[in-house]
Amino acid sequence: MGFARAIDTVYCNAGLRLPTLHLYPPRRVCGLYTFRTPQRRQAGGCFLALNSREAIQQISASAGNKCFANHFSHQMMLSEKQAADFAASSLIHYQPYVRCGAPRTPRNVLVILNPHSGRGRSGEVFYEQVQPILKLAGFRMKVVETGAAGHAKNLASTVDLGTCPDGIICVGGDGIVNEVLNGLLSRVDTNGKNLPPIGIVPAGSDNSLAWSVLGVRDPIPAALSIVKGGSTAVDVFACNWPQAGVTHFGVTASYFGFLGDVLELSEKYRVQFGPLRYFIAGVLKFLSLPEYSFELEYLPSTAKKSEEDNVLEDKGKFGTLDQSDDFSLEQVKELNPDLETKWVRRKGRYLGILVCNHSCKTAQSLSSEVVAPKAEHDDNSLDLILVHGSGRMRLLRFFVDLQFGQHLSLPFVEYVKVKSVKIKPIGNTHNGCGIDGELLRLDGQVVCSLLPEKFVLLGCNPRDCK
Repeated sequence: MGFARAIDTVYCNAGLRLPTLHLYPPRRVCGLYTFRTPQRRQAGGCFLALNSREAIQQISASAGNKCFANHFSHQMMLSEKQAADFAASSLIHYQPYVRCGAPRTPRNVLVILNPHSGRGRSGEVFYEQVQPILKLAGFRMKVVETGAAGHAKNLASTVDLGTCPDGIICVGGDGIVNEVLNGLLSRVDTNGKNLPPIGIVPAGSDNSLAWSVLGVRDPIPAALSIVKGGSTAVDVFACNWPQAGVTHFGVTASYFGFLGDVLELSEKYRVQFGPLRYFIAGVLKFLSLPEYSFELEYLPSTAKKSEEDNVLEDKGKFGTLDQSDDFSLEQVKELNPDLETKWVRRKGRYLGILVCNHSCKTAQSLSSEVVAPKAEHDDNSLDLILVHGSGRMRLLRFFVDLQFGQHLSLPFVEYVKVKSVKIKPIGNTHNGCGIDGELLRLDGQVVCSLLPEKFVLLGCNPRDCK
């Protein structure tokens, strides 16, 4: 049985100070545990809790490890609202001891680490900051470092899932998460069902998924989110090229036009510039900006389904799949809704086409930069953004307004919630398609369709944890 002592919080002229949890193992005397004055030698990490309930969660997360948690004030100040929360709370203020409960069964996870992420510092971040927290919380980890592109996908498609029933933790950027997702969904032994949840430790150039869905963009908060438990179901989209017979899954966004070209060019500067490679490639492509032309069709998402929609869904031909249904790549090819009267057809020049699955915040940019502000990770729809026209000034205006969250007010930007979208480059337009930071170059039309809640993240979405 583990215990945690909570020392009364301390007031200051600006309110209460932030509580910090330092975890210490109990001393052993003659082979037995005792809680008399534990040695002040830090065994885990310094955990920051914004309110009393979160502090209790942090303590309880270490249940079964017989740890002693000393709870005291930190030098940072709370806001008035946070101070009021602590002053009114009885969870910590009136309970000198918090019983963590009976020892829990150790959680067995597979850790897939991309050692090249974050300018090669992802390994250091994991082993020095994240692994001690997970060990303290009772995780049993098998760590595998990827050696080349595609390694994570191959590993996820072949690993014995019985060895990691509690999840797969990805250390890196959105790219390694995408590889693991595609590896899991390509397995024939699971048929797309009962897949292990995926945890994310952001340590790469782009960590939009963890930041947008879980509200974490740094390794330690991400580790604590995993430790505290909970899960979040996320929609998945499938991009299918019927002519090539190729299907690739994504969870963040697919994009065409200027952004696809930038992604392709940025690979040349990955080693030299790290996360800055996107900016370098963007400037270079901006100076030699071509014109992009596309044919596209999309099926708008409606709040209420018609009878025809329900009939098609029963037949398995609507743009979504229920999570309980059997799943296979063959079914993905049938995800093209055939209500031809409802499809909206467009043809012309577009600087960019983006198909977003969630709000697509960028962790390295301003907090106001939200690509798809109306998108939710589990709203059973995709958010289509069309940047009409051509020209450098129009493109520059779009990206400037995007930084401040004003891009949707531009007259040449169209925003539509859809169930499915078909896109085909025409003329001399490059056929590059970016999916969660991964580049695919395939000829012919691509069909992006939705698979609701096929993906489960370790950690709780802030919206559901209030």
